[in-house]
Amino acid sequence: MQIFSWNCPAGWLAIACVVALLVMLAALLVWRRGHAKRLARSKADDDARDSAVTALQESMLQSAQGLILRFEAIAKRLPPDHPTRRDLIEALDRAELVLEKGIDKAQHLRDQATLPKDPGTHHRS
Repeated sequence: MQIFSWNCPAGWLAIACVVALLVMLAALLVWRRGHAKRLARSKADDDARDSAVTALQESMLQSAQGLILRFEAIAKRLPPDHPTRRDLIEALDRAELVLEKGIDKAQHLRDQATLPKDPGTHHRS
């Protein structure tokens, strides 16, 4: 007992193949658009996160600089030969070095973020 008849006209078979091909192409197009939207959304999320991190870094660095300047003003009010003044100035010098390293590292990370990414890689540096 044969369910399908292979004796259908060639025109119907050609039409069925074209319809099947169009349905597959439409499905592929819908999938590709969804994939492109997901990639764009992911990139936008990454950009927003990077922007927030940059703003936080800037805020922290500025706050640290403000504290250093405040303590320098306090140190200058102490007599020049006061031992606490010397200790405070030494601590502030170290704090400035740490702050400079932090600024350099933040700038290096920003420079890396602005470099064009290799499309063949899927990881971040």
